[in-house]
Amino acid sequence: MQIVAPAGSADGLRASVFAGADAVYLGMPLFGARAKAENFDDVGLKNAVEFAHLYGVKVFITLNTLIKDDEMNKAIQAAEYAYNVGVDAAIVQDLRFIKQLKRHIPELTLHASTQMGVHNAEGAQALRDLGIMRAVLARETLPKDIAEIKKTGIEIEYFVQGALCICFSGNCYFSSLASSYSGNRGKCMQLCRKPYMFHGNRGYYLSAKDLCLYDELNELKDLGVDAIKIEGRMRSAEYAYNAVGVYKSDMPTDKAKDMLKAVFNRGDYCSAYMTKDAAFNVVYPQTQSNIGKFIGKIDKISGKQLFVKNFVPDNADGFKVMRNGKEVAGATVRNGGIVSDGQCKIGDELRRTLDGALAKSVKAARRDIDINVKINMFVGHVPEVTVTSYGVTTKTVGEAKLSSAITRGITVDDITRTFLKVSDYPFSPHIEVETDGNAFMPVSALNELRRKAYAEHKAKILSSYRIARSDGRFDGLSFNRFDGKGVILQVGDTSLLDKHILSKVDYISINPSDYARFDIPRGIDKPILLNMPITMRGEDRRILEQAIDRDGIFGVISNNLYTLKLTDKPILLGTGHNIIGDCEFNHIRSFEADDTNGGFTYVFGYAPVMTLCHCPHGKCVNCSGKDELTDESGRKFELRRYKAANCYWQLLNCVPHYLPDVKNAHKFYDCTAVDGKTIKSVLDSEYIGPFTRGNIKKGLK
Repeated sequence: MQIVAPAGSADGLRASVFAGADAVYLGMPLFGARAKAENFDDVGLKNAVEFAHLYGVKVFITLNTLIKDDEMNKAIQAAEYAYNVGVDAAIVQDLRFIKQLKRHIPELTLHASTQMGVHNAEGAQALRDLGIMRAVLARETLPKDIAEIKKTGIEIEYFVQGALCICFSGNCYFSSLASSYSGNRGKCMQLCRKPYMFHGNRGYYLSAKDLCLYDELNELKDLGVDAIKIEGRMRSAEYAYNAVGVYKSDMPTDKAKDMLKAVFNRGDYCSAYMTKDAAFNVVYPQTQSNIGKFIGKIDKISGKQLFVKNFVPDNADGFKVMRNGKEVAGATVRNGGIVSDGQCKIGDELRRTLDGALAKSVKAARRDIDINVKINMFVGHVPEVTVTSYGVTTKTVGEAKLSSAITRGITVDDITRTFLKVSDYPFSPHIEVETDGNAFMPVSALNELRRKAYAEHKAKILSSYRIARSDGRFDGLSFNRFDGKGVILQVGDTSLLDKHILSKVDYISINPSDYARFDIPRGIDKPILLNMPITMRGEDRRILEQAIDRDGIFGVISNNLYTLKLTDKPILLGTGHNIIGDCEFNHIRSFEADDTNGGFTYVFGYAPVMTLCHCPHGKCVNCSGKDELTDESGRKFELRRYKAANCYWQLLNCVPHYLPDVKNAHKFYDCTAVDGKTIKSVLDSEYIGPFTRGNIKKGLK
């Protein structure tokens, strides 16, 4: 399997390449999902591509944010520049941007970002229609679904290491609706890493452990995964170097995880959803950050100085002190001793979060390219240098024929010493010299011949690099499009519908809490839509197909690409597709958009800021399907469960999204989480109470 490694900076790029990555992914200053990474400007990107390609390493550019209409031309220009400097593929999310790229740069290979949430065969088939070559699958994808996805013919890339978004495939709106800084635009404020109250306890109940699938590599290979991906463009160069090295190795699991923990470890790792009980082991509520590698328990304290038996720190080490899973202090090394900044006790855990010796070794690391260099120097002939590597051969000749030496001819040792000097070239020469020993060549000319030979060979390696371009195919998304207009009311409980409510709307959308069991109202003269969940994993498919096929369901609201391949009934694209600009398809505009032009406007609703595939209770309990989290300011966020074959939870915003003065005639009211009285007040424009306008006035950042 190919190893795809992060390159959030020039140092990260070098580390990933030197460690032996097969491909790197990196971003430009705009339109990448890690806006706070160092990223690469135009010159930096050109140099990065040349550097990686010199080692035969592919470069994938991240253009995987949502793009506003007034940014589209600039985004296309960025893609064109990346294409022209030789990136191997672009990682993308925005459906509208994908269409523009296929129109303007049809040969640019596209990979679907994990932000697209592809996690089943139907979603993969939709990607194929879009002309996308590879899917970076949602981390929530189940093993049985990976095998089915492989049958579609699409390439599969799967995350195996690094941060795990607690929200389904990173499709999170929490940061955006709280601050206007959108995670879907690379500017996540990481509100999931804040503490919350849950059932009377304070903890980091939205903070996921780091992902580590080292044990599952053989299974992933058997399932047909083509490339494994390491998350971490915001992490250190030593993290990238270590992670690539571990995943290229065949070392025992304990040693592998120790090495990984040496550079970053949030929560002692989890296997995401690869194992049966994984959904109960995703969250680490004790702390939200790196807890490092366990060194030992503190057995002596002298003032602020800490001691662990038989452990000698490096002067550049950094530490955390943990007690009962929680951080109580930090510690650094001063004059060879470990000094804490807090109150520690005998028996507390000392964990190293910065390995100074490792950082130094990574900084000194390099990866040489073996080259075979043959030099021929004979009197009466021009000197010849033949350089071979990677199956590439370059022949360089001197300026003139060599004359006989008057006193001392150039020797094999002279030539060898000269060609062992590689300057800035990453070459490791193996030299063979043939000479009659009588030829004369000035040292300056010999050095110039070496420089010329190595420069020409580097250029030949780069020119020989072959980029697999797309065939330009783009069938586009084909489905039965919903062409309705007017007002759509979405409810979870259809018993709330009465004549007054029905008189105000044109369509009813049902948003069930259980897709196997929900009531379809009879005797009403409004077409009924079924709101489809963002998730369809494993046995969910059977239940969702049956739900769609029920009598009385006119059409569906799609929130993920899979729906487009699941039914022939009319389909309206829902908020799960997160459309924030002009779109050829009839759609419900994203509630994180900052204008209301086009499609149905999301006028009212407790917006689902997250969809969770894990159980917030940590075990299966006889729950009511409703719960709540409370933040540090006392704001309450409802948790709403929905079920197909699997259970899922949505975290709803603490206040409703409400646009009472919207002018758009096509409106969508999501009244899933409110009672009949509130529904009437909203439809009658009489709603009073706290609400948010989302990003309409703040602007989506």
